[in-house]
Amino acid sequence: MTEYDNTNRGAAFKPFPEQQLILQGKLNVMGEDGQVALIMAESRDGKKRIEVFQKIGCLFPNDKKGNEKAPDYSGPLDGLHQDWKIASWKEMKNDNAYMSLQVSEYKPKPIDDEIPEFGDNIKDETSGLKSISASDLMKLETEKTSAQPNEDVPF
Repeated sequence: MTEYDNTNRGAAFKPFPEQQLILQGKLNVMGEDGQVALIMAESRDGKKRIEVFQKIGCLFPNDKKGNEKAPDYSGPLDGLHQDWKIASWKEMKNDNAYMSLQVSEYKPKPIDDEIPEFGDNIKDETSGLKSISASDLMKLETEKTSAQPNEDVPF
């Protein structure tokens, strides 16, 4: 039987009844700040312990846009793997809900090779306003002043 390769894959399940989030905060390791969560846990023989988990990323809800195979959640990884992303899908097996996880290298969308020059007409995506070139601005100013009545009235 061949072994299943689970590299860059995983799953998350409901916590065990004895697991309880007790604290969260920040921990600096070797000069690097990171977020941590402390979980109260219990071994099989009943001994209590606190497990320290470090945040490695965030998952945000996805708009699947009609693609049922798209992940339910996705987001960036932190720290050493900030060029990677994580995705998760809601799953169900034997009436138990869980999430399958997959990490992959982030591949940015291609950028247009054409970079607009300063003053080119560029639509600002955040404000919806449009910039105009300096020469067009001068034309507008000239038209505006020539359209105004002459205020220099001779006496």
